[in-house]
This record gives sequence, C-alpha cells and structure tokens, in this order.
Amino acid sequence: MAVQDKKARTEDTGVPGQGGSRLFTAYRALGYTTNGIAHSVQHRGQSIYVTTGIGRTYHVYDAEKINLLFVGPRFDADVVSVVSIGENTLVSSGGVVTVCRRGKRTRDLEAVGRGDIRQLLQFGDRLLGISEDNAVVIWDWTTGEVFTEIEFASEAFQVTSLVHPATYVNKIVVGSAQGTMQVWNIQTRTCLYETKTLLGGAITCMVQSPVLDVVAVGLLDGRIVLHNVREDRSVMQVAQESRVTAIAFRTDDVAMMASAGADGDVALWDLNNRRLVHVLQGAHDGHVAAADFFAGQPVLLTSGSDNAVKEWIFDGNDGVPRLLRQRSGHSAAPHMIRYHDDGGEGKHILSAGRDGALRLFSVFRDEQNAELSQGSLAREARNKRTQGGIGALRLPQITQFASSAAMSRDWDDVLTCHQGSSDAHTWSVERRALGKYTVQSADGASVRAVAVSACGNFGFLGLATGAIEMVNMQSGLSRRTFMGHSKAVTGIQTDACNRTVYSTALDGTLRAWDFASGKETHCVALASVASRLVLNRDAGLLACACDDACVRIVDGESLRVVRRFVGHRNRITDVAFSADGRWLVTAALDSTIRTWDLPTGHMVDCFGVESVAVSLALSPTGDFLATTHMDSVGVFLWASRAQFADVTLRRISPEDADAAALVAMPTSAASLDDDPNVDISEDSNDATYLSAEKLTDNMVTLSSQPRSKWQTLLNLALIKKRNAPQRPPQAPEQAPFFLPTAEGVEHRFDFGTPGDHPTGSSPSDAQQLSKIVSTASAQSGLARMLMRAQESQTYNGVFDYLKQLAPSAVDIEIRTLPLDDGLKTVGAFIRAATAQLRSKRDFELAQAYVHVFLGVFADVIKANVRELEPLLVELRRESCAQWASVDGLVRYSACMVEYMRSSK
Repeated sequence: MAVQDKKARTEDTGVPGQGGSRLFTAYRALGYTTNGIAHSVQHRGQSIYVTTGIGRTYHVYDAEKINLLFVGPRFDADVVSVVSIGENTLVSSGGVVTVCRRGKRTRDLEAVGRGDIRQLLQFGDRLLGISEDNAVVIWDWTTGEVFTEIEFASEAFQVTSLVHPATYVNKIVVGSAQGTMQVWNIQTRTCLYETKTLLGGAITCMVQSPVLDVVAVGLLDGRIVLHNVREDRSVMQVAQESRVTAIAFRTDDVAMMASAGADGDVALWDLNNRRLVHVLQGAHDGHVAAADFFAGQPVLLTSGSDNAVKEWIFDGNDGVPRLLRQRSGHSAAPHMIRYHDDGGEGKHILSAGRDGALRLFSVFRDEQNAELSQGSLAREARNKRTQGGIGALRLPQITQFASSAAMSRDWDDVLTCHQGSSDAHTWSVERRALGKYTVQSADGASVRAVAVSACGNFGFLGLATGAIEMVNMQSGLSRRTFMGHSKAVTGIQTDACNRTVYSTALDGTLRAWDFASGKETHCVALASVASRLVLNRDAGLLACACDDACVRIVDGESLRVVRRFVGHRNRITDVAFSADGRWLVTAALDSTIRTWDLPTGHMVDCFGVESVAVSLALSPTGDFLATTHMDSVGVFLWASRAQFADVTLRRISPEDADAAALVAMPTSAASLDDDPNVDISEDSNDATYLSAEKLTDNMVTLSSQPRSKWQTLLNLALIKKRNAPQRPPQAPEQAPFFLPTAEGVEHRFDFGTPGDHPTGSSPSDAQQLSKIVSTASAQSGLARMLMRAQESQTYNGVFDYLKQLAPSAVDIEIRTLPLDDGLKTVGAFIRAATAQLRSKRDFELAQAYVHVFLGVFADVIKANVRELEPLLVELRRESCAQWASVDGLVRYSACMVEYMRSSK
C-alpha cells in the first residue's frame, strides 16, 4: 500500500550545493558560557548583569542565578572585547565596534581601519579601545563618531592596558609592555606625565583601587603593585606565582584584593595586614580572564578561558570563600555525545570531552546542565599537596561511554573507559557524580570499548587483547568473559532482550555472542576494520563505520550485510540511527553530515559544516540532531524539518553531495530561521512533483488524510456523548420566533438587508419566501454531487468533496441524504462507494464512509431490500475483493520479513 497526494519539491530546490540541508536546520547551541575575553559587569539598581563574549556573539546573564537573558547577533569575526552601558552592549569584532540593544544590532561606530580593537573602556560619553597597531582610539559612542586617536611608538611604548582614575576628569592612565605608565588628557590629546618609576616588568592589567589616586597594576612576572599615580610611588607590592590577568577589590568595608593568574588560581590578599589570606587553586582550568566584586557585596565573580563563569561568596569567618553558583561547559572540545534514554523523551544529552569531564546537558533548560562530579578534588589536592594540582587528580580522558536509564534510581547507570587505562568507572546520572565502582580488567589490559545492556543490569568491557568482560552494574563484579577476537575491541552492542552481544575489533570481524553462555554464534569478516559499531535495538540493525569510508548495515538476526553506504571522502567519525530505523546519519573528516534512507539505500541529505563533526546523536523523538565538532566546546542542535514542514527524500547524486554548501552553525539563541537559499514551502514558484495515484494496477492505496480523521468519524457518536454538556442549553429570554437561515448543511443565519428581495416582489412576499424552503434548496451538497455524478456516471468528485470536510460535517452530509426521491440518492451513494472501492484509492476512507452510511440507513435498506439488493451485492463483492487483496499483501509482507529474519 502507498500513501497518495504527497507533495515533493523539484530536484533543484533541494540540491545541497545550492542551499543547505533538506532535513535539518540550525536550532541552538548548548554548553557555551564564555571564552577567554574579559566579561563586563553592570549594576542597574538592585540587579546585576554580566556580559561575556562567545565566539562570534555575546551573552547577557542575570547575576542573581546566572540565567541567560539575551544572546547577541552573529558577527563576521570573533568578539575580542565587550562593555555594557545602560541597555546597550558595545562589541568589538573584526576591527569594528558595534552597538547592540537587547541582543539586537542597532548601529556601528565609525570605522578606523586599525585592526582589532581590544580592551574597551567607557567613561561618560567616551569609549576607548586599544587598536592592533598600537594606538588608543576614542569615540563619542552616543554619536558613533571618532573623537580622537593617540598613536604610540611600539619600540618605546607598547600599549597593553587602560584605566580611568576616579575623579580624574578627561584623564586616562596607559600601561605599557615596557613597565611604564603615562597619564593622558584625552580632551586636549596631550601626555601630562610619564612615571619615572620602572615597575620592572610588562604591565598586563590595571584597575582603580577604592583609594583615590591609587591604581593596582598587574605585571607579567606575577607581581601586583599598588601605585600612587599622583605621587608616582609604589604603596604596596605582593606577588603570585603566575602572570597577573585580573585584579578586583572588595567594596563592602573589607580591605581585600583578589588577583587572578594565567594558571587558573585566584589569590586573596588582606590589604590591612599585607598578607596572603587564601589561594583558590584550580578556580578555573585555564587562565582567568576577569574578576569583579559586586558593589557592596561579599561576592566575587570570575570568568575564564575554561568556558565557565563562577560566583564565590565570603560568608565565613576565616575569609575563605565557597563556590556559590556557576555556569559552565566543556573547557575542551567534546568528542562523544549520546542521548541519555530517560523515558524516550530526549531531554538530556551525555557528553565526554577532551578536558576529561563527563557532562549532562538539558536540551530545554540550561539551568539543569551539570558536570558529573569526580569528588572533592580541590580539597584532596590541598590536603595531599599533589604536584600538578587538581589536574593531576582528574581521571584520564574518556574515550567511550555507554548508559542506560532503566535502573537509574537503583544503581549506577553510566560506564566509561579512559585513555590508556585498564580501569572502567561507573557513574550515576541521578546523583550527578562518579559511581561506586572502579572495574579493572582481569588481565590488566587497557579498556577500549564499553556497553551497557538495555535493562541496565550489565556492563561490558572491550579490552585491547580482544577479550570482552561482562560485569554486574549493581555489584561491580565480573560475570562472564567472551573470548574470540585476536585484536583490540572497537565496539560492543547488546540487543533489547539480552539474547545477543555484538562486537567488532581491529581483526576486521563482526561477531555475535550468546548472552547467557558467552559462546560465539556468528562471525562475519568485514571488508575493512570497523572503528564504530552502533545498534538500533527496535529495528535489529547494526551500523559498522569502517576505515574504508563505507558504512555497512548488518541485519542483527542473520548477520548479513544488507546495505552499503559509500560517499564520504575521508574517514567516518560517527554514525547514528533514527529512532524508527528509517534514517542513518553519518559524519566524516570531509566536514560533511549525510543522511541515508535505509529502505531505498539512497543518500537523501548532505550539508557541509565549518568544522569537522566528531560525534552525533539523533533524539529518540526524532526532533533534533545533536553534533559536536573538532574545535568547538559546545553541543549543537539541528531541528528536523520533517517536524514542521514537508521534506523531499529524493536521491542526491555523489556530484551534488561533493558540492554541498556550508551551513551556518547554530548559536546559543534558539532559532528556526531557515537558510534563505533553501525553499521548504509548498507554495514554491518552482513546479511541484505530484506522486502518481497508483504505481501499479494491483496496488491498493491509502489516502493522505490524517488517521484521526476517519477514526473520529467512526467514533463520532461516542465523542459527542463524552463531550455533551452536563446541563441542557437554555433558550434566550427574548428570541425571535423565526430567523431566516442560509442554504447549506451548516447552520447559518441569513442577515440580509430589507432590500434583498426578488425583483418585482414586495418585502412581504420576500418574507414569505424565506419562511418556506423548497425541497430542492434543502438538499445537501453531497446529495447534489451524487445526482450529478449519477447522470455523468463519474463518481470521483463525490469522495473528493467528502475529503475536504471535517468528520462531523461528513456525518451530517450522510445523515441528511433525502429519502423522498424514491431512494435515488441512496442508490447513488452505494454506486459511488462501489466505484471508489473498484478504483483501489483512499481505501480506509471509503470503508469509513460506507460504515457510517450503513449505520444510518440500515432500517431503510432493510425495508427496501428488493430495490437495493443488486447494488448491495455489487458493493459487498467489491469490498470483499479489496479486503482479500489487502490481507494478502499484509500476509505476504509479514512472511517475507519473518523469512529474512530467520534465514541464516
């Protein structure tokens, strides 16, 4: 059987080389918080807002809970500096400073052509920035015009930082890589003073202290100097171990300074006693880009290059802060993602990155994103004084992981293997932490692959020696060993019923094992080594991504190769099945993502991406494709167009796939804006392709109407009874005894003007005519269609008319067929139903209409059986013939499927 009336666009509207993806459109990116540029903090009344740079856009957060408020537009180059002024955000990108308001671009400041503008500084109506060619550019940001430019000689004074001293009108202090500072009047464009005191190192940052005239200067060698600009003398000097990247002062009557370094540590200094209070070791995994104390609050905000924003609160008596809240993502690119099957709703994604972290991302609520904890590493590093700090205590990078949510509330549900390690670790998504057990391989070989059974009770370890060990997830004890592979295992999968275990290895074989006994049942020699093995449990299909850039689809019962997908120009990095087993999505080092239709074996979609996709996963509901890329720390979501529009599944030729156009990556802002070059609308100016009504004369086809339409029609009486009002409707108090109605089945009142009466008749005559409705005018649209069809002996239009009506309207049309015409209309309907069944089109609709008709006119037919018997006999003969045809096709298909599954 086939479905008719499916519209598809012509070939040229879906060619990837001309636009983008047919099946997927960029939706949003997960896991982005900040990058290595300084954030901007703005106090507006009781609210505090934090602006961070993210690649080619920016984020605005509410500091109270670090909730994302706005996402900026996408710029042509990376953002290098941001500053917030009122409701405006000024962004430096690609040598241009842009003014944005509430996430929307409003205007650009006058361009200067001096390269990237970094370290934006605002006071009053002036905006300052350091250009790439060693100049300080000053704008009037309210008008967008350049106010002035101050150039410096790089050999004598390489500008590194700017600060505006408090109460200094039109004055700025400029720091240099030579260790000297200059005081400039930007209004007169004159240098007022150059410090005589050499600080002894390159200046990396400068911040105004709470004391007038005193500026905190951070140096490359780790020293922090509090320098009195007016007197040109150093007031205080402290030192930390690494380059100073940020300095901040408390403003809540506690004399404390925080200094951050390139090693990710944050040092806290007691300014009254001039001593070090505490060091937050490993506050960030990379250099700390900026640090700020909230005005009048004991809260320190830090952001770093590790894609994290953290708030620290000083609520203890010892002056040591604790982590209050944070928002973070992977600090290094994730290399493996999988949907965590939590009820099949596709709400959460597990991700393993090169930073050694295992993270859980919520598709819908960013507040639920979390890193699965590896324990109190900071405390352990501090107590043991481990060389290398927290990084030395982290687990090695995760190479593979597997999960099952079936027993998440009872015991650990994630199993991971790590680079160069013979240990596998269990994790609990429920507790967001490392699990109870560390499972070590029996022979001490490194673990290369892992899997978790569908029931969540068993885990599998694939070893470098070729052995496979089965362990109990509840107890962590070994249960069974599968021996057969001669080289390292690359992939393990288990079926849904715990009957069969599948594995691939570097020996180039795919093997099937009996789950209960551990004995090998099948062995298939693949043409190339499979580096990735993925199983669709519902369809029983295995996908082997081989080193020859070919994906081989293997039937799980017979272990026969049923499909070969060739087209990628480089090694395949990952594959993913759709939940229904119809599509296979693949990614490769050729920077393309391709979709293959399994029933036809054709490539139906292909699009290019800016960076190589290293892992991908399709949601259980089929609404999103999630990808990770080689040089990106985020997880990217692509919405399936099939969820909201008709898509074409026509075959894409290899030539068109090689010319696939690059598609813009999703940003943090959720958007379904399609590529303007890809037309997915049905009202395209291009010619549309209509599928044939029947491919062969022997085929019985279904309609394209929703299933709910004919199901509602069959159960309309029950639905009306269930939806009936509890109390009968009451008539209006002063209703007119008569209201004229318009012609037709639907009950509509005719509110014509008094002048709307037939020509040559009086208004009173028109009123009389409106009260007396002739039998001809009361006939429904279906009755008139049947009479015309009987005259022409063509009944196609009758069912086309019914298909346009709602189920309740169809029921009324059938019930209002006239009986005072000698049963002509009733006979015409029987002839129309017989003709529709004989045409083998719209099979389920024809059966539903006949069912309703017979239910309504059963008594009439029984009373006039002699007149209608020939028509009813013909209808019965045709209906039985079509039912037999459908039953035969279903049985044939079922037998073929069973034969293919059971064949060896």
